[in-house]
Formats: sequence, structure tokens, C-alpha cells
Amino acid sequence: MLRDGRSMNIHCQSKDDDLGNIILKNGDETEWSFSDNFWGTTLFYCDVQWENLNYHFDVYSNARDHKRCHSECRWMISDYGSLYGYDQESGKWNSFPLKPMRAS
Repeated sequence: MLRDGRSMNIHCQSKDDDLGNIILKNGDETEWSFSDNFWGTTLFYCDVQWENLNYHFDVYSNARDHKRCHSECRWMISDYGSLYGYDQESGKWNSFPLKPMRAS
């Protein structure tokens, strides 16, 4: 959750699909849908930026998320750079790595 009217820029894509840039304010959500490919290698990843913070994470990896995300994958990023993903199998929020992006 972002405080004080800040916004977050999110750019998500896979090898085949670029979902474009999305700007989220505190409390906003975004969603999209897709299907796993036949080979079970589906991977979507996102770059997130707010203020001077730049991070990257895999938003969906078939190998990691096939069981965790039965019908949807839910993510929450804190103001402090912590990433949490909801596990539909256990009903709990778990911490995941949020990798700093290198400066270009």
C-alpha cells in the first residue's frame, strides 16, 4: 500500500505478450487473464517503480504457481519493497523475493 498519494508504475509481460504500463494509486488494483501453455512453461514478470525504487518479480511461473494459484494469483507490494503472494492452497500470504532492478 502506498501512502501520501504516491503512485506505482507497473509494466508486466511474458515472452509473447506485453501488457503495457499501468499506473496504480494507493488501494488500486489491476488484473488480467491468461492460460498456461501446453508445455507448462508460462512465465509472466513485472517491473515495478515508485519514487526512486525499481523492482522486478515473476508474477506467474508455472513451476512455482501451478498449485498456489488455482484460479487466480494475488500479489501485494508494500511501501517498503516487500512482496507478498496469496496461496490459495494454504489460504495464507507468503513473502516472495522482490529483486532490485539495475540502473540502465
